[in-house]
Amino acid sequence: MTVRLPPRPSRTPPDSPSAVPPRSWVWYLVGGLGLLALFCAAPSSGPLSVLRTIASLLVSSSAVVAVLIGARLRQHPPARPPWLLFAAAEAAAALGGVLLHGARHLLDRQGFPGLWDVALLAQYPLLVVGIAMLGRRRGAADGLTNILDSLTITVAGALVAWIYLVAPRLSTEQTLLVRLPALAYAVLSLAVLAAGLRLLLNGRPRAASYYLLLGYLAAVPAAAVLYVPRQLDGTYQVGGPAEIIGMAGALLLGAAALHPSAGDVTAGRPRTGTVLSVPRLLALTAAALVAPVVLTVQSLRGQTDGLVVVAVSSGAMFVLIIFRMAGLVADQHQAAITDGLTGVHTRRHLEGELSASVDRALRHGSRLGLFLIDVDHFKAINDRFGHPSGDDVLVEVARRLRAATRPGDVLGRYGGEEFAVVVTDLREADLAAVGERLRRQVGTEPIRISARTSGEPAAAGQVPDGPVQDDQIVTVTVSVGVAVVPTHAADAAGLVAAADSALYAAKAGGRDRVTISGQPAPPAAEGQLAVRAASRTV
Repeated sequence: MTVRLPPRPSRTPPDSPSAVPPRSWVWYLVGGLGLLALFCAAPSSGPLSVLRTIASLLVSSSAVVAVLIGARLRQHPPARPPWLLFAAAEAAAALGGVLLHGARHLLDRQGFPGLWDVALLAQYPLLVVGIAMLGRRRGAADGLTNILDSLTITVAGALVAWIYLVAPRLSTEQTLLVRLPALAYAVLSLAVLAAGLRLLLNGRPRAASYYLLLGYLAAVPAAAVLYVPRQLDGTYQVGGPAEIIGMAGALLLGAAALHPSAGDVTAGRPRTGTVLSVPRLLALTAAALVAPVVLTVQSLRGQTDGLVVVAVSSGAMFVLIIFRMAGLVADQHQAAITDGLTGVHTRRHLEGELSASVDRALRHGSRLGLFLIDVDHFKAINDRFGHPSGDDVLVEVARRLRAATRPGDVLGRYGGEEFAVVVTDLREADLAAVGERLRRQVGTEPIRISARTSGEPAAAGQVPDGPVQDDQIVTVTVSVGVAVVPTHAADAAGLVAAADSALYAAKAGGRDRVTISGQPAPPAAEGQLAVRAASRTV
């Protein structure tokens, strides 16, 4: 049997990153910092104050252009949408800045809210959607765990921001037209913060572009924290710290898009478990302590206005932490009963399920079958191709056996190359048919062993420099031993012994067959271990 493999990827894909100079992000940052220095040096009033408007517009618009260029030349088409949303978000922020500067210099007004706030607020939902798409592409592991952790930290931050920044500047005398935009800024900033924290906590390898992007996502809510309170109390000045932080964030976004590692930010990764690391544990501990600390400070100051908010925030964090701990316990339980290589159940879990199922079958007068499955000539595979290739075979055998089982059947790895399936409510007449289904599911199609390279592993999407061996095609067969309660045994130990004896008879009779306990082995089936090189079609 010949397997046609896809063509070897080209060393220079159509959208080659080499089209962007590798240090373009450095020159972009240098130029942007020069504009930022001009912004800070220009006077805040008089004819030359227009230089601030020009510098702010150039920084924001250059970030949009940089992201569009980076998305076109650094990203493959499926990975571009998150970056395009980031570009749209920064374009909305640029429009808001132009309107704010224009109102200040041409109309001599900058009240709150204004038309510029519509544009500035549009930035936030675009960012949240873009971050969500980015997290999905990166294959964020343990999504619920990261969501709970990010929400816990966000609630703590929201409590501090509300008590010390927003609430003191909101009063009942202010109109609903003023209070609603202020609340919108607060809620949307928290949404960006929560989404960014989830991205930060996803546990994936992080390149320089990743950190530049996180800096931009942190700058957006930080600028809002400085902008909204000062607008509410009438002390906001165009060209102040809020705009400086916003411009710095825009520069980080443009640099992230132009950095050579930008492609790694949107690259899909294998899902792995999230580890409760020391930094994460410290962050969650600090978040949990925020509410009692705020309550203590407010009590010492003799202020009781925010006690309801403190109580609600404390309750929310308590619930989030409880769910987090429940998820951690569930993850540990799942890890304890799952074989790390094949993903099926461990022998310890299988034996516990078998014992309980046997007792239940004897109590209810039903039949329960045990199928012991051994991979034929597995040592020959390890000796010829190496243990990593043997692991590949075990993983594929487990996948095929899982496809041949019913919901409610228990599949586990019983030994090195030996699997077991516990089948409940089984008629004795169906023993041979079920065993044959398992045998055929494994042996009908050959298994391809992945090619191994003799050089260093290549980066994602690149061709390895070392010579590549051809993939190997291995026709793998299994022997199956079957026993059933109560026909062949009266307890779990006897059932295992009967199935094991049947498996021994199947292997002694020539392998690649199903043998039922107490019955002679059937005639030899066709199909022996065969290995040949797969042809590569270029």
